[in-house]
Amino acid sequence: MQLNYKIEHRNIKYPRLEFKGTTLLVILPPNIKDPTKIIEKRKNWIQKKWQIIQRAIKSIDTNQSFMILGQPYSIQRTDNETPMIDFQNKTIKINTENPKHQKIMKRRFKKILLQKINSFVEEYSQKLGEKPNKIWIRRQTTKWATCSNKRNLSFNLKLVCLPEKLIKYVVLHEMLHLKHKRHNIYFWGEIEREFPNYKEMETKLLEYWFQTEILLKNLSINSM
Repeated sequence: MQLNYKIEHRNIKYPRLEFKGTTLLVILPPNIKDPTKIIEKRKNWIQKKWQIIQRAIKSIDTNQSFMILGQPYSIQRTDNETPMIDFQNKTIKINTENPKHQKIMKRRFKKILLQKINSFVEEYSQKLGEKPNKIWIRRQTTKWATCSNKRNLSFNLKLVCLPEKLIKYVVLHEMLHLKHKRHNIYFWGEIEREFPNYKEMETKLLEYWFQTEILLKNLSINSM
């Protein structure tokens, strides 16, 4: 297995590993310089995650395809003034080289995603007795979503590609951070009551992370 890794030192007590794209990020406390031991210790975990990443990348049709709420859409070039989403025929008509088209399509995806997220936030606000301050849709680079100390929720634009059930899972995850700041036993207990298969959901999210990167590039929507 050929694997690139990057070392980053942070003010933490214990070392940990994360995948950023196809690069393994080795996060070390200031007093640890050599990553060899932690990499060897977590070798099985690394191999498992790497296999998931490779399957995800291979499973995507990289040639003119996209997904909206888990449904596949074909991409067709158009020279019209504005791009169009044909929901009936599952087609996106766009000139991917036109910056105006890219911006318009990004706004439409934000609207679609925000409507879906708002409905789930309303549902969980009633169940949890917690309500966020503000909700944002952004093109985040490392996370599906975040919850700030000011009780603002930020969701990744990439979520527009995912099936509704996975979007709902991500919304619950962030809503629970309004109650539990950390991923403790109370946090995961509430997750499991709503999603008994949450470990499977987490694996799916990892797979979709890499798939959606390819899908957004198909529309030339990167870090716009």
